[in-house]
Amino acid sequence: MIEVIAVTIIIGVMATMLMPAIDGAGSKARNAKLKNDLATLDQAIATYKLEQGSIPSSLDNLVPDYITKNKGFKDAKNEDLQYSVSGSNYTLTGSDAEGNTVTSNGSVAAETQG
Repeated sequence: MIEVIAVTIIIGVMATMLMPAIDGAGSKARNAKLKNDLATLDQAIATYKLEQGSIPSSLDNLVPDYITKNKGFKDAKNEDLQYSVSGSNYTLTGSDAEGNTVTSNGSVAAETQG
């Protein structure tokens, strides 16, 4: 009987130690997906610009020829990505799981920062 109680206590302590790692995994996955989605959209916008001669006025213009399926273009907080066009430049941003703004590498804002 003492062995069962000891094992139960050990399992409880181990589960308590693992909880922070498990909680953070979801945020890391959503942030990685956001960065991947921004990179994919950057590539699609670049391809569109090469073929059409200008950047798209809306992300919806990329579907279905440049992106196979429109998933709604959501960020890590499940909000719409922000896309704005200014002449021949664009800015594409979204929020990571912590609420920080992430700008795509192809955006004008990213080019002026880096």
